[in-house]
Amino acid sequence: MKYDMGISGAVIVSAHNGYKPFTGSVAVSGERIAEVFEGKIEKDICKKWIDGKGKILMPGLVNGHCHGDMTLARGLGDDLTLLEQNEKFADTNWFYSLIQDEDRYAARQLTYCEALLSGTTFIMENMYWGLGEKSVKAMSETGIRGALAEDIRIDFSKPDEFLPEEFLSSYVSDCRKNGKIPVLGSVSEEDYDTNRLKKIQKIAEEKGIHITCHLAENRWRQEIVQAKYQTTAIDYLYQNHLLGDNMIGSHVVYVSDDEIEQLAVTDTKVVNTPLCEMKIQDGTAPIPKMVKAGITVCLGTDGAMWNNSNDIFREMKGMSLLHSLTSGVRSLKKTDILDMATINGAKCFGLEKDYGTIETGKKADFILIDTRTPHMQPILLGDRETVTSAIVFNATGSDVTDVFVDGRQIVKDKCLLTIDVTNVMERVQRAAEKIAGALSS
Repeated sequence: MKYDMGISGAVIVSAHNGYKPFTGSVAVSGERIAEVFEGKIEKDICKKWIDGKGKILMPGLVNGHCHGDMTLARGLGDDLTLLEQNEKFADTNWFYSLIQDEDRYAARQLTYCEALLSGTTFIMENMYWGLGEKSVKAMSETGIRGALAEDIRIDFSKPDEFLPEEFLSSYVSDCRKNGKIPVLGSVSEEDYDTNRLKKIQKIAEEKGIHITCHLAENRWRQEIVQAKYQTTAIDYLYQNHLLGDNMIGSHVVYVSDDEIEQLAVTDTKVVNTPLCEMKIQDGTAPIPKMVKAGITVCLGTDGAMWNNSNDIFREMKGMSLLHSLTSGVRSLKKTDILDMATINGAKCFGLEKDYGTIETGKKADFILIDTRTPHMQPILLGDRETVTSAIVFNATGSDVTDVFVDGRQIVKDKCLLTIDVTNVMERVQRAAEKIAGALSS
């Protein structure tokens, strides 16, 4: 056999040709795409042959900001802003005292199951609570690709008590050994201190890893920085040389034109979570201006506490509609949105040479979307194509039928092949019931 796998006759959509959809086939050898071409691929040259007729084949989606720990609290933060949630759940340290590590482990795994089943092949876990080496295991068992952001602090309430060097070295090594991207979680604005942040930056540089932080997310955190440093969060980081191509800022809602330029010239990455921003009333980020300035903007869902859904298709539509309303119907193109969900997500983690497009030589990370449903029809190709529109505005994660990571089929006919999803759901259900019972008593 010439190829390990062939997907034949799908509608292929990818950034490499400007998202011009065409009917074609993808051949896979080992972990990589061996060939992409128009037309069909014959069964007799493939060990495994998949009929792609009636389906869209596109790169796996990237979720650049998620708190998987909070899936067990889905629905418990409705009708509250983030500040109100901070106050409401402070006495249990955001439920930490009510549950065990096994509950948090299950919550993360349910997040990854939901992500894979909805077409996300790469996710960044912003660990709300540390699980040590189990963090890598929780992700690896599901088969999802991803980054693990370990918070530098042992305890959120003690910002200068950093994780021990021995632990950090082990964590970085364990991530890399298992194909995960280690990331260092920095502090939010209420804990800004120049010496503290420079120490965090030095640790990240020594380890050769990215830094991520919640940045310019809401007004009350902006006010803290203004009162202490007489400037804004982004300008403070810029003036202290703390922005850069290894920095991933999450949310980034309150940004001036000057600060957009600061983010652009330092190649700082931005992960915006539009549905979360709307749900907890954070605000509307100037995303069209960021895109125009050349900033790498990616999509995230945040945690289920603040969004409820872990579906990047919904984020794509939300991003487009939000800015059509606030900035104009042509402020973001469909191709801008698709970039955020695919190639920009790869760029955010320095992986664009291997992921994010459907091209020969790249890793075989891609998904199939069923178009043979009423809400996806009609589908047109050519000069008046509607394929990209269907992806951004019509599709949801439930339309994804198959998911491939490193050439390995992880989801087949909407069934996850790597882990018992029912068992994980039952474990998270029990944890949620413990939390709800404690909150009601």
